[in-house]
Amino acid sequence: MIREPLASPRGQGSDFELAAKQLLEVRRRIEEFLDGRVQAASVIDEGLATLWRITARSAEGGKLFRPALVVQSYLAYTGAEEVPDAVIELATATELLHLAFLTHDDVIDNDTMRRGVRNLLGSVEEIVGGSEFDDERGNRLGQAAAILVGDLLLSEAHLRVARIDLPHAVRLRVLDAIERALSVSVAGEFSDVSLSVRADHPALAEVLSMSSNKTSAYTVLLPLELGLIAAGGEDLVDARLIAQFSDAAGLAFQLQDDLFGVFGDQHKLGKAPYSDIREGKFTALIALACGTPVWNELESLLGDPQLSEIDGAKARDLIDASGSRAAVEQELAAQFARASAAARAVGASGREGDRNLAEMMERLLMLLERRTS
Repeated sequence: MIREPLASPRGQGSDFELAAKQLLEVRRRIEEFLDGRVQAASVIDEGLATLWRITARSAEGGKLFRPALVVQSYLAYTGAEEVPDAVIELATATELLHLAFLTHDDVIDNDTMRRGVRNLLGSVEEIVGGSEFDDERGNRLGQAAAILVGDLLLSEAHLRVARIDLPHAVRLRVLDAIERALSVSVAGEFSDVSLSVRADHPALAEVLSMSSNKTSAYTVLLPLELGLIAAGGEDLVDARLIAQFSDAAGLAFQLQDDLFGVFGDQHKLGKAPYSDIREGKFTALIALACGTPVWNELESLLGDPQLSEIDGAKARDLIDASGSRAAVEQELAAQFARASAAARAVGASGREGDRNLAEMMERLLMLLERRTS
């Protein structure tokens, strides 16, 4: 949840503050859904109920960034003080979509921690109820559990949209936006994996394209689109500028994550330290370190599933020494500047809704620049 709302130039309480009030309701609905799944599953199979309990536990503490952006874009464009239930439901659907992606992402990355607690992959002992198991079979069970629960979360995100009281044409626009975001995000996630297993070293442009696809479409563009569709402003705002803003802001978001994954406070991240290095992810940091004097030594540490914290710290220092950290920070600043230019262009139309939306987009960038995890 947004904890530090900024003052609004409109003087009636920031749209971030208004959104924060609605996010409490989004969080309540997510918790209600997960609790309901536990209860319903208990009638079907206690094993399934256990999976939902673990999922509910690892879902706690999310920032609700995407739901906030749905609500913020609606409030900014309409100038309204109240948020219709349909918008809150759309916001809830984006968080369920995010939870589905995180659950599947844990399988892809073989992560056992999420938000500081053990996820489904890391809770095999709880899932099997004390039965004996070997690591290989336990890992397979954890992966199966995460894939299946992720599928159910993805299904629920669509069911939420299906149940919202919306005109048919509006519902189709919402579903089309979700479909586009899913396709682009899956393309980005697949590229992330494929770049890491290639024998050659991908160019920085490929890595940045992957990073943008993986994050921009569902983290920034989709929430903005859903808020604008609900506000009736989708056809009025320049879609090209919204896409430019989303691409730049989303790429900045991902570059921050890449930096946090190596140089951030691992306790704040809630993930195992140096997981990106352990998985051999070919991030912008790694692409920029290629060909530098430290590359051979750094490459020997990448993709080692048994990487120790000492070797992880060594890899971190090598990345820093290569100059890639400074280069990524420079690219990050360039993407923030690009996003800001797109936001200003949105506001230049002269329409009040566009101006309010542009102001919200600029404040969003200010919040993103202050991210620490």
